[in-house]
Amino acid sequence: MKARPDEPGGTAPGPTGPPTREVTGVTTEHAPATTTVIARRFADRLADLGLGEAQAAARAGMSTTYLRRVLELGPDFDPPALLRLAAVLGLEYEELVAGRPAERAAAARPDGPAPAGPPVLGELGVAECWQRLGAHGLGRIARTGPDGPVVRPVGYLVHEHTVLYRTAGDGALAPGPGGDAAFEVDRADRDLREGWSVLMIGPLEYVTEPALLAELPAPPAHGRWVRLTPTTVTGRSIRTARRE
Repeated sequence: MKARPDEPGGTAPGPTGPPTREVTGVTTEHAPATTTVIARRFADRLADLGLGEAQAAARAGMSTTYLRRVLELGPDFDPPALLRLAAVLGLEYEELVAGRPAERAAAARPDGPAPAGPPVLGELGVAECWQRLGAHGLGRIARTGPDGPVVRPVGYLVHEHTVLYRTAGDGALAPGPGGDAAFEVDRADRDLREGWSVLMIGPLEYVTEPALLAELPAPPAHGRWVRLTPTTVTGRSIRTARRE
């Protein structure tokens, strides 16, 4: 098993920067909107549909903890996650984020057919979820730490249907109290027309097998390899119907 030399570790960048940036291949360009407004719009739509927060999270393929994090940090944090939430709510992405009608949002899109309606969610099978992850890549770990929910990007490797990542021995993503962790990977195209996400939930433990450690790249000083063994694997695909 070999990892790319430039594979990222478990250090999280802060959510700072201009309102337009690249995230997992997605460019986000939106009208100014506070996360408070997005959260209120989300809650109002849930009430209209008679859905609970846990139901919406399950349909979008994420934990309630991660859902709250997405709403708290807004569209610069995880645009594909907001796209999935919009699909659950039966809204256009722009309607959830900026509150503007789809007709006005179409003018801000690159040239191409306009959407025919809200995004459509589909489910991925377990085998397809693992296939989407590939052998390595960049994902996120979410768990509950001593000071509350923690979400960090990690460079990961897949080994025998488990997920491996490196972290500091005393870091927020190290095994310890706090219950199971959630691991998520998602991808979306540049103008948010289609994408997918995979969510895995399970316990964390340190990798201790000498033979496996000998195959893995050495972690940074004071770092260790951690294994997440999924007990739950779910995936979602998303697409937007297009007018010809």
